[in-house]
Formats: sequence, C-alpha cells, structure tokens
Amino acid sequence: MRPFDWVMASILGLTGGISLLCFGVFIATGIDLWLKRTRMFRRWAFAVALLWFNIVVWGSVVKTIINW
Repeated sequence: MRPFDWVMASILGLTGGISLLCFGVFIATGIDLWLKRTRMFRRWAFAVALLWFNIVVWGSVVKTIINW
C-alpha cells in the first residue's frame, strides 16, 4: 500500500471508530448530544471515504493519460 492509502485508512478508521464510540455512549446514556456527535463523525467518515476513492480513481485516470 502507498503511504497515502495508509493515511486515508487511518483517518477513516479513526473517524469511524469515534463515531461508533459516540453511538455507544448515546445508547448507554440517552443524551442527544452524543447522537449529534455520532452523526457528525459518521459524515466525516463518509466524506473521507469518498475523497479517498475520488483521488484513487482520478489518479489512475491521470496516470493513464500521461502514459497513453
């Protein structure tokens, strides 16, 4: 794996893990603030995943155009 993949996977895992942790706290306590934080971190996790996919796809497109 490239260093970029490691960085993106780490960020994705971190935001996804924090989201799950916040959801567990919400389930345990019932405080709505934790549900709000869960949704925020979940959105960031999806944004990171989409950014990662987008950069990988467009990187291969650019590489193909350069080596045509």
